[in-house]
Amino acid sequence: MSTDKTNKHAQATSDQRSDDNNNASQDAPPPTDNTHLSDYWPSLRKWSITHWFWISAHSINFLFAFFAHTPSSGIPILPGIIFTCIIFVHIFSDPIGPLPAEEPDSEKRQRLEEKRAQQRYRWMIFAYSFMLLSLLLTFYPFIKPFHEKPVETLRNQPIAVFIGCSLNGTSKNLSCPQSTPVPVEKEAKNEPVVGAWAINIGGYVSTCEKDADNKTTTCQVRDGLLVPLYFIILALMGGSISLTRRLPELQKQVSTEHIATEQQPKLTQYEFREHLIFQIVQFISAPFLAILAYYLIDPSNTTNAVALAFTAGFASETILLMVRSIANKITPSTSTGPQYGAIAGIVTCGENNEPLAEKVEVFLSESPQIRSITDERGFYLLGNIPVGEHSISIKSIDQEQILKKDTVKIERAQAIVKKNVTIEQALR
Repeated sequence: MSTDKTNKHAQATSDQRSDDNNNASQDAPPPTDNTHLSDYWPSLRKWSITHWFWISAHSINFLFAFFAHTPSSGIPILPGIIFTCIIFVHIFSDPIGPLPAEEPDSEKRQRLEEKRAQQRYRWMIFAYSFMLLSLLLTFYPFIKPFHEKPVETLRNQPIAVFIGCSLNGTSKNLSCPQSTPVPVEKEAKNEPVVGAWAINIGGYVSTCEKDADNKTTTCQVRDGLLVPLYFIILALMGGSISLTRRLPELQKQVSTEHIATEQQPKLTQYEFREHLIFQIVQFISAPFLAILAYYLIDPSNTTNAVALAFTAGFASETILLMVRSIANKITPSTSTGPQYGAIAGIVTCGENNEPLAEKVEVFLSESPQIRSITDERGFYLLGNIPVGEHSISIKSIDQEQILKKDTVKIERAQAIVKKNVTIEQALR
């Protein structure tokens, strides 16, 4: 009894000392020696060598923005667009690593999951940033002084923003007022041209009224596309609202806590990237769909035009899905069909075909990313395998040892070939 009490007392004393040491270490200031820069530069040098292409692209874009920018040119829009495109390609072209065949609690799988989470984080940062910057660009027409451009400058630009009206338009919003036929000189002096802020795409600027400083005030446009400026702005706002609504939904569908439903299934890493890119594309296409809707429906008044613009931008995702569905239906079908099949079977061991004591990995020798883990019965299934003759390998998960190789042939598309494999030696 005394011995037990002595041991318990000693253990308590030791635990108390360890707690005191931990508290002292927490209260103590951090070490004064800083990390040397010599340990940081090798990693930076390695990163620079790996990403030399993207560094060069950003450097060239920066030099272009530096030499092309002038004080009178305003905000450099083109270098900003190029910068966004470089970031987009850099982030979304990053390859997605395949999941390992080991169990979910393995260290390798955990590291890969962390890398995938970082990928999704970068994608979401770009998507949200793109949405906010694009929304801010809708206010660009209110900042840049478009009215200070001379007439010759407007005629040399295929796309321009100014106050104008259409000479051959049927819409009441931008049609130039019809007047009695009088000489052009008298018409220019006596009846001023009225119009609205519009975007001219490919139209010819016929005549423009000028102020005392020879600056353009209102122009008459012939042919081309002339769309009200507020129509494009409202379409972009509608597209940005739709993008803002969809991004959190996609982020939820890819999380581990999400419970899959028919309307919102759980997304894989590849599906998540595909949906994000599609959302960005639908936002970019919102103004083009708005222009199409404007000339297709031809709103009779401003109220209908405002409703049509916002609806075209907000429903740009739905419109693109409908267009894609229609295109798929009218696409002529080919007689070849999908040239893929599957391989299924059971892996056993010994002469008596006994079930395996441990799970093994079955994969294609020429395509290791096509793999499967056997279940308790030894069953495996390899899908999306091209038609032809293939070699399958069976590997131990723990020992990384190839247990057996065999060949199998898929003769036709969409066929499931049965291939049972027997391992001569039992797993230890």
